Amino acid sequence: MTDSSQTSTAGTASLPATSLYVYGVIPAGETGRWRGVAYIGGSLGEVRAIEAGNLAALVSGLPPDRTPGRREDLDAHRHVLALAVERGTVVPLRFGMVMDGEDVVRRRLLDRHRPELTELLRRVDGRVQMSVRALYAEDALLRGAIDSDPEIARLSAAVQGRSEIESRPERIALGERVAAAVEARRRQDEQVLLDVLQPLVSDLRVEPGESERVAFNAQLLIRRDRRAALDEAVGELGRALQGYLALRYVGPLPPYSFSQLALEAEDERWDS
Repeated sequence: MTDSSQTSTAGTASLPATSLYVYGVIPAGETGRWRGVAYIGGSLGEVRAIEAGNLAALVSGLPPDRTPGRREDLDAHRHVLALAVERGTVVPLRFGMVMDGEDVVRRRLLDRHRPELTELLRRVDGRVQMSVRALYAEDALLRGAIDSDPEIARLSAAVQGRSEIESRPERIALGERVAAAVEARRRQDEQVLLDVLQPLVSDLRVEPGESERVAFNAQLLIRRDRRAALDEAVGELGRALQGYLALRYVGPLPPYSFSQLALEAEDERWDS
């Protein structure tokens, strides 16, 4: 391991003391893969790797008084991290991370957070993130819930042809029964997907859906050599659930959901 006081910038002469946009952290042994990387786009310059011991940060120079925030800056951020996951292992940082010079990158990111970064890199080594999202077909959830509970049919028949006041108790019971059946159906559908996907992956995070149509929204961390098995499993699920659930399968992605570094105490723009 190289002593952090004797560090270098891979593939380039030392950067001038200027603001640096930081994309993520990679193992120092992978910096050679970033020599000669071309200009990415937006306001961000050539991608460079700044080493400190066993770690390296992927950075670009940032023009003075320039704050990343344009669409092209976000596209550049995503593009660099996509390259990083193609080339090896990366702990991605959130969009908009700016540090004032190489020394700050080394001291306040790589040195200060060395134990956490080393563990995160170990955890995601040889793995990528895949995203699986399942959407109900129109009215599919309600139809499935009603069909699965005979009591709903009985209560529904009991209110037919009766006034709302006269049948109020049955209507309340019917509404509660339908709501419970829908929730039970949601849990059942989620478990069906989990039972297939979870054995294939290293880790899985279920996230809230942004609408009632979302049956399942999960981020998967999977070994690269298990991707084919996951691809096949998702394909089979899609065919089996066609007409009820539509699957959206995206990746490979940088491991955003499995390598989060706690930097909340730091400023968004780090200086010395």
